[in-house]
Amino acid sequence: MILVVGATGNIGNEVVRLLRAKGVATRVLVRDKAKATSMFGEDVEVVEGDLRDPASLPVALEGVNKVFLVTALALDQVAMRNTLIDAAAQAGVKHVVMSTGIGAAPDAPVQFGRWHGENQERLKQSGMDWTFVQPTFFMQNFFMSAPTIKDHGAFYLPLGENSPISWVDARDIAAVAVTALTGAGHEGKAYPVTGPTAVTAEQIAQAMTTCLGKPIRYVAVSNDDAKAAMLDAGMPEPLADAMVELYALAPPGYLGDVADTVSAIAGAPARNIEVFLTDHKVAFS
Repeated sequence: MILVVGATGNIGNEVVRLLRAKGVATRVLVRDKAKATSMFGEDVEVVEGDLRDPASLPVALEGVNKVFLVTALALDQVAMRNTLIDAAAQAGVKHVVMSTGIGAAPDAPVQFGRWHGENQERLKQSGMDWTFVQPTFFMQNFFMSAPTIKDHGAFYLPLGENSPISWVDARDIAAVAVTALTGAGHEGKAYPVTGPTAVTAEQIAQAMTTCLGKPIRYVAVSNDDAKAAMLDAGMPEPLADAMVELYALAPPGYLGDVADTVSAIAGAPARNIEVFLTDHKVAFS
């Protein structure tokens, strides 16, 4: 039995789909059982629980031998992941595949990397086998720009000018994770996961223009303006600061490295931005 934690998000949802396609017994831990049952159907076991409530975890982990773990942005995300790691070890889980971030380490130069690095160290010390799936920026992040793409023909990000980023499709992150969950030889490995090429925001705007059949512009904004927009949207300031710090890696070119992990591990080419946009055209139209 494989437990998927974070099953309703972009990566977790695809992990569940791929596990079902393989016929693997799958259980999901969610906060809203009715919503998850509607999403996944009756052939996925749904257990209601919360990483902020350790007492809710033993039932979800009963009989589980492997776990996929991903969490959404939250001020207490490190504590939530550590709670699951500790509970899984106590329950006798053998292997945890955890989605973190490219470059994650306790001494990473950015806060998100250090947060993920703390969880990685906790998992390494747990006694369970581990695999880290470490993606770069998600293509699915563009869904947050869908309203301005529709209404203004533009998306606004603090990525500077001509900054190459190896954006990755969340579906490819999930494919690597499922390979690690269902195959042999992935224990003790950290897999950086990127798209097939590094592209600039201007190139993405051109791809959107071609896909949507109308002009789409990229508008570079300052870090201060980006932070203000995040705060206006209700993001806690420490998370907004961490996001701005992450975006600031783009202009110097630190997010442009390309890894062949998706093809090497999952056995299929990584999706490029054109495939992502074509598959999700309705979201931006």
